[in-house]
Amino acid sequence: MSFNKNTGNNNESLGMLLYNERNRQNVGRAELCAGLMSEGNLCRIETGRREPDSSTLTRLTDRLGMVFEDEGTYLFYNDYREWKRRWEIINSIENNDLSRAYELIDEYKSIYSRNVVRMQFAKVMQIQCEAKRGADKDMIAGMYGEVLKYTIPDMAVKNLKHLWLSVDELNIVLEYRFYTERADSDDKCITMFEDILTYMENPRFSTSARAKIYPKTVVYMYRKLMSGKDVSEVFSTVLCKTLVKLYSYCEKALDFLRDDAVRYYLAEILEIRRAFLVHGFGDEDVDEVKHQTEEWLDALHSLCREYGISEYMEDCCYLYKENTVYNIGDVIRDRRTMLGIKMEELAEQQWSCALKTLRRLEHNRVNTHHDIAEELLEKLGLSAGYQRMGIITDDRRAIELYGKWKHLCNEFKYEECREVLAELEVLLPKNLVNEQFIEWAKVNVSYGLEEIDYTTYIEKLCVILQKTVEIDSLLKTNNAFLSNNEELILYIISAKYKFSGNNENALSFIMPIYNKIKGFNSLDAQRNIRNYELYMTGVASILGSMSKFEESNKLSNNVIYAQLKYGRIHMIHRNMYSIAWNENKLQNDNKAYKDKIHQCMLWSQLCKKTYFEFEYKKRIIELL
Repeated sequence: MSFNKNTGNNNESLGMLLYNERNRQNVGRAELCAGLMSEGNLCRIETGRREPDSSTLTRLTDRLGMVFEDEGTYLFYNDYREWKRRWEIINSIENNDLSRAYELIDEYKSIYSRNVVRMQFAKVMQIQCEAKRGADKDMIAGMYGEVLKYTIPDMAVKNLKHLWLSVDELNIVLEYRFYTERADSDDKCITMFEDILTYMENPRFSTSARAKIYPKTVVYMYRKLMSGKDVSEVFSTVLCKTLVKLYSYCEKALDFLRDDAVRYYLAEILEIRRAFLVHGFGDEDVDEVKHQTEEWLDALHSLCREYGISEYMEDCCYLYKENTVYNIGDVIRDRRTMLGIKMEELAEQQWSCALKTLRRLEHNRVNTHHDIAEELLEKLGLSAGYQRMGIITDDRRAIELYGKWKHLCNEFKYEECREVLAELEVLLPKNLVNEQFIEWAKVNVSYGLEEIDYTTYIEKLCVILQKTVEIDSLLKTNNAFLSNNEELILYIISAKYKFSGNNENALSFIMPIYNKIKGFNSLDAQRNIRNYELYMTGVASILGSMSKFEESNKLSNNVIYAQLKYGRIHMIHRNMYSIAWNENKLQNDNKAYKDKIHQCMLWSQLCKKTYFEFEYKKRIIELL
């Protein structure tokens, strides 16, 4: 989601976007803001007379399904600091440092005691700690009852039909029902959660949102059904129609996880699927599906054990992980410095921002109005919005087309890409960011359709990149701040040089990005996972091609660990392949190499990367 400055004031643009989307979905103000604020305050946000904090804004947009994941977000310092505090709490809980987690939660509550969304987060994190300490079910149930009261209407306990809730609010409802409701029949084990699955079918929810809560709901259904019983007993006594329904939900949950390439309850869903297959469920090719399921489970168990990470979900922290967030003051300072613009020059160009204000903003001593920050970002050639999209727009249709274009590119469907791009170009406002994106997208499609060779492709990409940054200077800097488009263009140029065997140039073009992330620790890698997984994977591949096998393996291992820890899996197969390739170069053991490529193939299947699955199968055949 990105907010265009063309209206002259970001608050008005943001408010109008909320207003338009709310009306498009036929949602009343009272429904949208229930538990968050008064209708009057929502009205003031929609008319640009009030600026919401980032947590409240996120909750409002999440309730409407206005989520654009994995592009990154710009926040003012206070909200940025709150984001870092959340990560510190999550990290402590996941590492079982509960005493530290309690300290951080208490500190967080003392700072944000007047914000219901943030207090709800603190209480949920406290529950995770208590659960890890072995608190009884009654205590957990009571705590979830308290959490509900912050933002969720009482009626959600029994009926979700007329409510507008975010994914994390749905999780609270799910947990409360699981701990408080009793199933007096086998069918009740399904029906007590079924409306959550139905609720998630609403088209406003993205695949990513569904992957976060749908599989967990299915797992909770299964656990209720199995409570105090033997597996064989359940499959021999429960009504067939109840089991058929649960099996269909299990398959749909697995599809959501694979579509989004995440492992939230993946092991649990695969084990449930295996239980159904063993007891006669499935289609004609049940033996093949059963074998595939066993292989996927073995691959998941094996890799998680190797990296010392549990394959099972132990808490709900994954719901609150937000990656690739930037402090606006740091962004403006680093970008201005990279472009060689003095503070005085930028302030002179910016009629609405005094030099004193700019200086204080860059040193995190003041927040400024959103519209001023947007103007500064746009002057520096960055997307003038709080989501780091490759485009600037407040048109929902344009945002949807942008997401569709990205998806089609990932699927290598370039003819369809071109059609989507033509429609998108008409909708986008004319500015440097959008023009650069459109030119890059067109060249990308032309190369994908083999209308130009890789040499011409690189030349055109360099011309497009030069529109916003001086390439020669960029390749020499150690502290670049780049837009998403600029980073991706550099990455593609690097990849094409590697493809042609020019590893020196390949490394040179990706170095401005690598220099920013090479010092990341495990927590930094998770907090910036979108950039870390993509660009470190690229660097690892280049280093392997340069026979720097130890360095390459270290990077690939770091990426795999960070992905497993975060819950993402779509880059795992590529890093496993880099490690396998490096080791084969050192040991020349084709049998071991073939076995490892088979594991790469399994991981590519788990995230539906059909192109790579085919390539791995082809490589295995070559090694026979």
